[in-house]
Amino acid sequence: MKVLHIINSFDIGGAEKLLYNYIFETNSKCNSIAILKSSNSFLYRDLIKKEVRIIYIYDKNPISKFIRLVKDIRAEEYDVVHAHLFPSNYYAAIASLFCKKSKFIFTEHSVTNRRRRYKIVKFVERIIYRQFDGVIACSEEVKKSLLKWLNGNISVYVINNGVKEIEKIDANKEYDLITIASLRSDVKGVDILLKELSYIKDDFNNAIIVGDGVKKENLLILRNALGLDNKVDFLGIRDDIGIMLSKSKIFVMASRNEGFPLALLEAMSSKSPIIASNVSDIPKIIRSNENGVLVDIKKKGELSEAIKCLLKNKDMRIKMGEYAYKTYKNNYDIEIYCKKINKFYKDIIKK
Repeated sequence: MKVLHIINSFDIGGAEKLLYNYIFETNSKCNSIAILKSSNSFLYRDLIKKEVRIIYIYDKNPISKFIRLVKDIRAEEYDVVHAHLFPSNYYAAIASLFCKKSKFIFTEHSVTNRRRRYKIVKFVERIIYRQFDGVIACSEEVKKSLLKWLNGNISVYVINNGVKEIEKIDANKEYDLITIASLRSDVKGVDILLKELSYIKDDFNNAIIVGDGVKKENLLILRNALGLDNKVDFLGIRDDIGIMLSKSKIFVMASRNEGFPLALLEAMSSKSPIIASNVSDIPKIIRSNENGVLVDIKKKGELSEAIKCLLKNKDMRIKMGEYAYKTYKNNYDIEIYCKKINKFYKDIIKK
């Protein structure tokens, strides 16, 4: 089975990490990747080392990009062309009109996006999504919001994300808590976390925030204004997430909304005790006071109290971490994801 994946770039993000894990878990020689803009992340560098076939479509002119993409699809005669993110989905949808020998699939990774602010886009996307032979949503909540956006115009299949198990190390717990988040928008709720931490300055020693993006500068200003500059460190993008998780007592996710968060699954695979917001599909992953703690981030002080409570109770942290790992292993291991995706490919090809 010959598959082409189309993605905007290989910068650090959930969709990029998911595809990276899939490529490494399956036979890389059967997978090619078309990248629409340049990248220099450790994910991208690892793909180069793995000798994955990469098609670079860096043309500034979108028509030139499209022509190059269609030429490659026709020449290689892929069984499946799988698009991730916008605008990769638009390129793939239009290419499907000129490449009838391949089956085209798109995965919706987010519960919402900025395009949905504009009514004209709804009309365009109802046409775009109909071009795919299969549409996957990474969670039930993502499926629900997509069908609402498209007025139930398509069939959507749910395949939950999976992650490779984080390599655990024996390490001293240097940090009281860690959050891993893209700082490209306010969705991940890092500002909420900072405000909540300001309520319990005397109850925690330190916290680390892993991730980068355009919102970082504003978050640094907020951190300093809240008097947390000696307590909260922004570490940027890291390629040693396993080590950082192993050195942290608690993993916190204060997201305003989510698709099916890979960072949460990675924390579970590392046996980290988790505190997460009760939004989107997170309550389907985390059962409060069993494999983690769910909080309502709209209620002032609820997150900070949960952090304070869990920091005081080591036995509870260990118990929740073990339970979180079992939940991960039984449901969200990358092997489970790969089997479901490959079966989906085969079923689509047969149609």
